[in-house]
Amino acid sequence: MLTSDLLVTRISGGKIRPAYAAFDSENLELAKLLIETFEQHVGKTYGDLLAELEGYEEMNYRFIRGLSQLLGRRAVVETSSAVDPSRAREAVFEACEDMALFPAERQKALQKAAKNLSISVSDLEKALWADLEENQILKEFSPPTPAELLRQYNISLTQTLLFRAMDLDIWITGSFQRVLWKILRSGLMYSLEDTQEKEGKNRESERTDETKETERLKSVHLHLDGPASLFRMSERYGNSFAKLFPILLKSKGWKLKAGILYKGYQGKRVLEFALDSSEEAFRFIPEAASYPQRVSPDFQLAEDKEGYGIKTGADVEDETEFIEKETETQEAGIDTENEAYDSTYEQQFANLSFGGWEAKREPTILKAGRFAFVPDFSLQKNGIKVYAEIVGFWTPDYLKKKIEKLKDVKEPVILLINRKLKCSEKDFPAQDVIFFYRKIPANEVTQILRKYEEKRLAEDRSRLNEIEIPLSGELISLEKIAAEKGVMPGALKKVLAERFAEIRESEKSGVQKEFEKHKESGKYRGYVLLENYIIHRQLLERINLELEKPGAAETYADAVRVFEDFGLDSSLYYPVLEYLGYRVVWTGLSEENARVKKA
Repeated sequence: MLTSDLLVTRISGGKIRPAYAAFDSENLELAKLLIETFEQHVGKTYGDLLAELEGYEEMNYRFIRGLSQLLGRRAVVETSSAVDPSRAREAVFEACEDMALFPAERQKALQKAAKNLSISVSDLEKALWADLEENQILKEFSPPTPAELLRQYNISLTQTLLFRAMDLDIWITGSFQRVLWKILRSGLMYSLEDTQEKEGKNRESERTDETKETERLKSVHLHLDGPASLFRMSERYGNSFAKLFPILLKSKGWKLKAGILYKGYQGKRVLEFALDSSEEAFRFIPEAASYPQRVSPDFQLAEDKEGYGIKTGADVEDETEFIEKETETQEAGIDTENEAYDSTYEQQFANLSFGGWEAKREPTILKAGRFAFVPDFSLQKNGIKVYAEIVGFWTPDYLKKKIEKLKDVKEPVILLINRKLKCSEKDFPAQDVIFFYRKIPANEVTQILRKYEEKRLAEDRSRLNEIEIPLSGELISLEKIAAEKGVMPGALKKVLAERFAEIRESEKSGVQKEFEKHKESGKYRGYVLLENYIIHRQLLERINLELEKPGAAETYADAVRVFEDFGLDSSLYYPVLEYLGYRVVWTGLSEENARVKKA
């Protein structure tokens, strides 16, 4: 993006459009001249380059300055001096002792400081101001082709204009995943609409597979709140917003329309900006092939920076990011488990514990009528799946609309809202969402998950009460039966515990009850429910006989060996001992010293 003073636009009939650079011979020659100027100044001072560029600016100031800014972001400048400039100034200040008002006093101070630093007076004088911009040295420059530079300029003009957008509507026919993924990664406020469904076109039959659901969206409408519509954080949001445009250029069959806030002599007004994939300003021409392409086409945002945007050696590593690298990992779409986390909050969420719920990075498209959106995580436990979305930038109106759309989503969704990213002075009542400042509130998330778990438990218990649960074998795992029935193990255990309790009550009262709706109830009488297993009484009797043999179970370690021979799970050791009337007397931490006695 260019600095705002370099934005050149044309306005007509309530519409606004950037003054794109044509790929004609005049502009190509000018771009080539500027590229060669940068190349010729490698190893020279920035001041020399600046002086020559200012001479060119007389032809067309804003156009040439804009091209120079883009070239400056491909350059690396460094301070070159015998000692650190700040250390040199400090040494001279200490050597002066008092004010050096005359040349002789100045020379004496320089000589003393140079001696203390073990350098020459000449090197000291150069070092004093070596860190000033005009004295820094142009160390590296990665030249684009002239056509590439003009294309970057046109893209940057569009980005700079979009920084002033009130809103943005994008229509994409075909692959939209990269654009959507960029929106999600940037935390932009958006809504996703299936345009085919809106237009009432014939749809294929519903499919439950989520990846197929994603494939069904072939034509989408994305609406985004623009930076100019926000009261707060408009600059930070605007930079993220503008970075979306280069990603959109890689899509096919797109068009956009934005409302641009324009401040003129008539005051503020909103102008329409429209663009589509047929725009020639972003296409390379055959001329580009005749120039070696050393780096990927890209640019870096610099809304608040002036001058030519040249980077120091310390800055270039952090600020240089290329579009090709950014989209390389997005080619396969948005459904990728190995994708790096987009924020520290997502990383934090993934590392939290939610009472046995597994957090999985599963960005999938959820339909809400004709609208859709993409959560960040799924939380799964015992066949229950709840989605969670960590919302980026937000306003109260945006949240209200989002929650209204969530009412049409069949899947349960938890919204986590970062209060630090609020873009409005108004607040929003924490009724249907979880708000946080610095840390994801794991306890609040767990409480919501527990409600879904209790609801599922009640549903499963109701269903299990109406069906038969046949038992076979001597050692039966509740988890295995639950998996076969498609219910939660906890629900199955509660239902079976009630049935076993009824049998015990009937045995105590001496009344033979008939469980007409459970024909296998008679078989329950031969079983005992312990922990997450159903054990046949005959198996328990055989275990008891083995434990009663002389010397077979004097210690707890002896009893464990008996249980292992019968194939019992470790969770059953204590319950079985208690059921058979044994107790364990511990005299230390070792199982060999723990005595097993009949109660």
